[in-house]
Amino acid sequence: MKKVLSIVVASVATLALITGCSATAGADKSADMESGDATLCKTAVYVGDRTNKSVLKAVESAGEKNGWRMTHFKANAMIAEKIIDNKAISTTIQVAKEHITCSKDHVPQNELENLRSSIVEELKKDKSGSH
Repeated sequence: MKKVLSIVVASVATLALITGCSATAGADKSADMESGDATLCKTAVYVGDRTNKSVLKAVESAGEKNGWRMTHFKANAMIAEKIIDNKAISTTIQVAKEHITCSKDHVPQNELENLRSSIVEELKKDKSGSH
């Protein structure tokens, strides 16, 4: 019985590791923002070694200036919501190790590009203000 239990535990652990590794590999492959992956916007922003807190502050400020309702979602993410032509749209903006990505989810590309431009401007202000 102990041997069967050991085999089951080892199998579950192996399955969990394989699943985790394949999920990580899949995320790395989708990091090519220009590939047109429908789940990521093509407007990823490099943020360097800034803290999540300072990046999220810049994201929030940029979003609000563009008419987005910004809601803190996780320690490294915000949800941006906006009404366009009586239709609610939203995107989740996540801060990764050195860049920001957002989910596309039926958001017009021009809206994402405008948001991206504003975020870049806010990050430039943040960088110049910190020196």
